[in-house]
Amino acid sequence: MKISIKDITSLPDQSKKFTGSIELANFSYLGGDFSISHIEPFDVVLSMIGTGKIHITFDTSVTIGGQCDRCLTDVSFSVPVSVDETVEVSEGQVVMDDDIGPYSFIDGENIVIDELILNEILVNFPAKILCQDDCKGICPVCGKNRNIEDCGCDDTVLDPRMAQFLDVFNSFKEVK
Repeated sequence: MKISIKDITSLPDQSKKFTGSIELANFSYLGGDFSISHIEPFDVVLSMIGTGKIHITFDTSVTIGGQCDRCLTDVSFSVPVSVDETVEVSEGQVVMDDDIGPYSFIDGENIVIDELILNEILVNFPAKILCQDDCKGICPVCGKNRNIEDCGCDDTVLDPRMAQFLDVFNSFKEVK
């Protein structure tokens, strides 16, 4: 969704409300592919502060589909989105802030709502995506999902620095 800056710059010290929508369906982040399955309805409020600033606000929640980091099963999770941005405008154009750099959500004379939402998703993205808090993951030996069945594999991981000690102990074992 794009909203023209010209829709609001002619209304000093007033606000205008738009029904929000997004076109963003998929995105990649940290090597994973994710899909947006649901977004709560929201209204975008653009407010002119005097004649030189636009204040952009809206709140929503996005349901994202991806894979569990441990067992790779499909999982969906919710990410809150709360946008509260202020940009300077002059003569119907956004003035770039030298300290911040270019705004990723400004495209010419338009405010790109999808980009604002994606920025907030990435800021609020969970560090680890799990299907359940006690996910057991995939067996490193046979590759079975340990949440479904216990495979019985010996998955003891030994410290490679201690491997020579293990060889010494094994050489002194009695052979029957």
